[in-house]
Amino acid sequence: MRCLSSSVSRTAIACALAFAPAPVLAASFTVPTGSTNTTVQTLTGTQTGAVSVGGTLSTTASSVTLGIATGTGVVLNNAGTISSGNRAVDTTSTVTGLLTVNNGGAITATDDGFRINGTLAGGTLLLSNSGTIVSSTGQALDFDKATATNAIVTITNSGSIQSSGSDAVRLGGGTISLSNSGTISTTSAGKRAIKFDTASNVDTLVSLSLTNGIGGLISGTDDAIKIAGNAGSTSAAVIAINNAGTIRSTAGGQGIDLGDLTSTSLKITITNQSTGLITASDNDGVKAGMNTVVSNYGTITSNYTTTSADAQNYSAVKFDGASGAVHNYAGGVISGAYHGIKASGLTDNIDVINDAGGTITGRNGSGVNSNGTGSVLNYGIITGSFDPAASFGDGDGVDIDHIGTIVNYGTIQALGSKGTKPGETKPSTSEGIAIGGGSITNGSATVRTALISGANNGILADDSNSGSIYGALTVTNYGTIQGLNGYGIQVVNNAGFATTITNYGTISGTTYAVAMGNGNDLFVYEAGSSVNGAVKGEGGTDTLRLGEVAGTFNLSLLGDSATYQGFEILDLAIGSGWTVTGSSSFSGATNVTGASLTLNNASLAASVVTVGGSNAVLAGTGTIGSLVANSGATISPGLTASGLGTLSVNGAARFNSGSTYAVTVTNSGASDRIAVSGATTLSTGASVSVQAIAGLYNFRQTYTILTSAGGISGTFGPVSSNFAFLTPSLSYDANTVYLALNRNDTTFASVATTRNGRQAAAAVEAGGPNTALYNAVATGSITASQSAFQLLSGEAQASFGTTAFNQNQMVGDVIDARLRQSNYAGATGAAAGLGAGGPTAYANERAVKAGPFSSAAAPAPAPQAWTGWVQGYGQWNHLSGNGNASTLDSTVGGVLAGLDTSVNNWTLGFAAGYGWSNSSVANLGSQVNSDTAQFAFYAGTAFGALKLRAGATLAYSNVDSNRVVVVGSLTERPTASYDGWSGGFFGEAGYALPVGPVAFEPFAQLAWSGVNMGSFAETGAPVTGLSSSGLSFDTWYTTLGLRAAGAVSFAGYNIVPHASVGWRHAYGDVTPALAVTYLNTGTGFTVQGLPIAEDSAVLGAGLDLALGKGFTVGVSYDGAFASSSQSNAVRGTVGFTF
Repeated sequence: MRCLSSSVSRTAIACALAFAPAPVLAASFTVPTGSTNTTVQTLTGTQTGAVSVGGTLSTTASSVTLGIATGTGVVLNNAGTISSGNRAVDTTSTVTGLLTVNNGGAITATDDGFRINGTLAGGTLLLSNSGTIVSSTGQALDFDKATATNAIVTITNSGSIQSSGSDAVRLGGGTISLSNSGTISTTSAGKRAIKFDTASNVDTLVSLSLTNGIGGLISGTDDAIKIAGNAGSTSAAVIAINNAGTIRSTAGGQGIDLGDLTSTSLKITITNQSTGLITASDNDGVKAGMNTVVSNYGTITSNYTTTSADAQNYSAVKFDGASGAVHNYAGGVISGAYHGIKASGLTDNIDVINDAGGTITGRNGSGVNSNGTGSVLNYGIITGSFDPAASFGDGDGVDIDHIGTIVNYGTIQALGSKGTKPGETKPSTSEGIAIGGGSITNGSATVRTALISGANNGILADDSNSGSIYGALTVTNYGTIQGLNGYGIQVVNNAGFATTITNYGTISGTTYAVAMGNGNDLFVYEAGSSVNGAVKGEGGTDTLRLGEVAGTFNLSLLGDSATYQGFEILDLAIGSGWTVTGSSSFSGATNVTGASLTLNNASLAASVVTVGGSNAVLAGTGTIGSLVANSGATISPGLTASGLGTLSVNGAARFNSGSTYAVTVTNSGASDRIAVSGATTLSTGASVSVQAIAGLYNFRQTYTILTSAGGISGTFGPVSSNFAFLTPSLSYDANTVYLALNRNDTTFASVATTRNGRQAAAAVEAGGPNTALYNAVATGSITASQSAFQLLSGEAQASFGTTAFNQNQMVGDVIDARLRQSNYAGATGAAAGLGAGGPTAYANERAVKAGPFSSAAAPAPAPQAWTGWVQGYGQWNHLSGNGNASTLDSTVGGVLAGLDTSVNNWTLGFAAGYGWSNSSVANLGSQVNSDTAQFAFYAGTAFGALKLRAGATLAYSNVDSNRVVVVGSLTERPTASYDGWSGGFFGEAGYALPVGPVAFEPFAQLAWSGVNMGSFAETGAPVTGLSSSGLSFDTWYTTLGLRAAGAVSFAGYNIVPHASVGWRHAYGDVTPALAVTYLNTGTGFTVQGLPIAEDSAVLGAGLDLALGKGFTVGVSYDGAFASSSQSNAVRGTVGFTF
């Protein structure tokens, strides 16, 4: 249409109308179903716009413009179609307040589907899309200008957000939350699904939470997600990307690109869940920003599709000019067409954790690669390989060019390499680990399956270009390190740093197992470890150390043509103990510092051996080059403390102040010896310690303990030994040191610790040096002699007197109990119970028929009735040692049977039985056992409440004893058999006091007991055996106490509980003493046993049960308790009357 301004006409009016803007309504609106509205709409304040299902709002301008919202805000609900030849939804530049947009229909636009045209300062956008938002030339969502730090943008998408002409979504600043379970994508070449397009926006970004849920797709032809940034940014934004769906770049971009984010204040996390896939074609899967932490449970990959294998360098996770961390969890897969994980910058640092069940793979490079520094903690599998389609591939398991820390409990493997890296001349090799220095730990004491394996080298330490390492390297191996076509471990070191390798496992290589480099290096050989291939010390001063775990090392493995070659020092870990076998041509220094080295017929004939420091020992039999014994050193020929040996020294020997020569001697005249081919220098500050093997020694014996062909200068200082009664002394000639043993002034008795020991010791010494017993004791140590004197005393024979006393007393108590029953045979009520506890009881016909708990009365006894009884008894005694005699445990038991009758108010009776006893002194290995025939006569009467009782006992015993005596190397087992008599009598008075249902009897007893055993002479022990005229021992004692009893009837039976308490006091000599004589020497002494307690508390308790007329059973307990002893007795009773 042509519009002419020269005239006003209908044409001009029509032209004006044609170019006038569409009508704009600033009010709430609704587009009903089936209708089309072409009017541009504006919503402000609290206005609401709605497009119903089947309704259409379509304009050539911005169909809906959102302005300043107030209160509950502006709401736009679309269930139909909003379309525009420009932008479908837009805002004013001053937009603020709460904006809510809910789209379940279609929003389509030629330009932006939805734009925020202002900073959204103080504003909030809530966008929920379950439909489609589409742009053909612009962004589906363009929020790039919403940069206010207090802006809030929340996007929830379960539908489709797409652009075919630009990025699908652009974001600004403030606080942003985007949750996607639908599709966000662009099909425009070189465009992103989600992008922060303006680099400065990240500086106004407070936080970004981007969640791609299960089934969600974020897809870009360039990056799927891109956040731009400036190099000088100081952003402290918190960025969290959480993916459970798919994030992908289809052509040349990264799945996630945060590479522009360099601010050290950023906090960035990328979490890829088990269902998540982050992938890129022809680029990196993830390009991380500064401080990014990647947590992967799913799959992160990079691939090449349009580029060639040689042109691609795409890693699954890449850091470039940034540092961060990657944690690959169980089930996680990180697989890169180039490296699995890559840090490109020389100052980059990456920290990688790969859990068990996790895999990290570089398909034409390293599993983990850092041009800077880094750490790796691996429990899973990390693999480097090469791509057969490429002309070059450098497949290392882990490659950290500078300093790194690697701890491996799983597998780190390099499967191969190919070709030569562009710019280099050396063909690429494949290493399990390539590193520039730091530390590597493979496995642990409990994880021995850890593997580091390289198609070429297991571990290569250099500057990544065959030059010297950047720092010292420490390798600790518990598992396996293998180089399948090269070195197990190779260190390229131009003497600048020290390398330490500790091997508990296996290291193997086809060239060398280990090449240490040119530093002052240390290789630690641990017990049970192995190497396949040589370990080469190379340049510098290198040390082979035998490790902290005791073991055996074959010296034939050490030498310039042996397994361990090029070492200048052999030493031991402080505190360790090693035995060496075999022979070595090793000519370096052997240092034994604070450790123990034993030669088992071994040879270090060309090595100077220096020994010193706390607890340093050189022992065994073999040959060394020269010997230097410094302070703290002990030189002890012989393989064991009691074994003899000769230590040969090819050169000179020197014993400096503070060193010790520990020499072992025997009674046959043999001894350890040091044989020196050169000269020997002795210091008076050096000592000799003599260890004598047990035996009978000739006091005039002389031993040759050191010879020196080159002469001896100086003398040893102090000389000591383990003899208590022999003093060693040294003498010298020009080439020999001699040792002699002479009796000293120490008396035998002075070292004994008890009275019995001193008595025994004095008797041994009185026998004189011409007796075997004297000689056996004289060559013992103080400790051994103290024990020997206790064993020699034979004290168990004396302590048996206490056991016999207890047995006599036990028989007397049985008889006393029977007399008490007789005393109370005619009593009624509770008083009848005072007779309980003995071998007979009573039966009351009326009581048997009475009700429960009725009191009982015994029937009047018939004149001259006879009573028969049987009683068993047992007693357990424990007497603690008293500082002289040792602890005694004994048991006493037996059975007595008696018969008595009543004559004129008197009970007269007789009893006989069998008893046995066992006495044990456990710590002296002694036992005394007896079998005894027992007899007793007794009588008792009563004068009303006053009761009188008396009895006499007699016993004949057969006794057997056995014991063990150890004196030095002499062990004998003396035994004896003898017999003897024992007996006693007692008299007792008691007074009955019935008090209601209980009756009491205070009592007093006077008793005497005596033991008179026969003579004996022990057999089986010609040196240590004893003889004696026998033990004779007796004592008086009194007992004051109170008895109590009751009587109840239960279930038709009479039950009589009874108890007693008392104080017993012994008079006169309460300690049994036995005069004995040594069979070997004829000298005698007196030995004491454990005494009878002078004062003790005696307690008793029991129950008697009447089963029928004239028939009773009972059980009772009696105990005696003193400060150092206790006795416990149990008696069982069966009684009948006829």
